[in-house]
Amino acid sequence: MPKVKAKRHSVSLDMTAMCDVAFLLLTFFMLTAKFRPEEAVTITPPSSISEKALNAKDGMLTISVSNEGGVYLATDDQMAREFMLERMANRYGVALTGEMKKNYMSSEIVGYPAGAMRQVLNMKPSEAKDKGFIKGIPIDSSNNELSYWVGYAKLSNPELKVAIKGDQNSSYKVFADIIGTLQAQNINIFQLITSPENKPK
Repeated sequence: MPKVKAKRHSVSLDMTAMCDVAFLLLTFFMLTAKFRPEEAVTITPPSSISEKALNAKDGMLTISVSNEGGVYLATDDQMAREFMLERMANRYGVALTGEMKKNYMSSEIVGYPAGAMRQVLNMKPSEAKDKGFIKGIPIDSSNNELSYWVGYAKLSNPELKVAIKGDQNSSYKVFADIIGTLQAQNINIFQLITSPENKPK
């Protein structure tokens, strides 16, 4: 006598919980994402075959050089940024207001002479850029303001790592002046930021 085969039933999975989790994760990442701010200048670093990544768990101080030779400073250490602002404002007699501090902290970079600090900090970073104030920090021998910015940053956090990011068409003299400024501050170890070179197949 033939056996009676049990009727096969397709397995049904309730995906409601999985969809809820996916949407919660998506919402979380959208709300916590930090968009990359607009750069003051576009810098195309030279290529190299180095594959060593920047590693700065204690913070990074980045000195950027545009192709016109403008020098800009940025750091990811928020306490060092505030300390630099307070010391530079005190040095050049600028009375800081809450709005000025807010405008300073909303910008990722410092790229103006200290003489223009009052004007620049009284406007939003995009407005200061549009009006042509963001031209770079002076580094000439008679007025080397970069040394003050770097000195105050390192005073706030001696563990800050220093990196130089230069445009591939920028002048070597500017690099030499920056390196001289760093060495005068007893900073002899720094990194150069480059873009990866396309390896031949």
